Amino acid sequence: MSLVVLAGLALVACGGGADADGDSKRKFLGASELCEGAFSLEGAAALRTVTGAELFYPSPEGEGVPTVAADLEHDFLRRAPFSPEHTLCSVYRKGGNDFTDASLRFSLAGKHELDTSDLASNQHPYAMGKLATAGLERSYLFFECVSPRLPGSAESPALIGGEISDRHPPEKESRLLWEASLTALHSGALALAKELGCVRDGGLPPKATFIPVPAR
Repeated sequence: MSLVVLAGLALVACGGGADADGDSKRKFLGASELCEGAFSLEGAAALRTVTGAELFYPSPEGEGVPTVAADLEHDFLRRAPFSPEHTLCSVYRKGGNDFTDASLRFSLAGKHELDTSDLASNQHPYAMGKLATAGLERSYLFFECVSPRLPGSAESPALIGGEISDRHPPEKESRLLWEASLTALHSGALALAKELGCVRDGGLPPKATFIPVPAR
């Protein structure tokens, strides 16, 4: 899956890393302020670990938890066989350039995506939601949603898949960092499940948990 780059923010952020005087006049946000409530305190701390940054450019327009919830609701009502990815949060760290440092995206998923029989060796599966796999460059999280906002989901729950990508992953494996990546993704997924009104928060725990499971 390709890394999403938003031209709109590029016009704002371009040159931000090189122009110290310009940066000093900008308003930067902490991780917990990004993308309309995407990150809990735990998720925000994890995002800081993933990006190595404390401050970030404001979120691009059109992103955030309510927007993606509405997009997924629309996709579900259309009963389309294919659901596009919707960007919940593009993260641009202070001092960076016009490329995203991390990105969270969600879509309606197919059950075949829960098959881990050919899981890449750098992806580590955990028992969280329907499936969670963590890696340095990308992590994934799937959960089922039954909600009044999704008519028919009581009979056929919506399977929602989330992905977080990191543009600057370290070269060596690090459990701390891949679990931080999944923690940040879990935070966005939980916020989305609550916004959609998913029964029992889509089966997601209040905080990210890391119980390894064998690939299946």
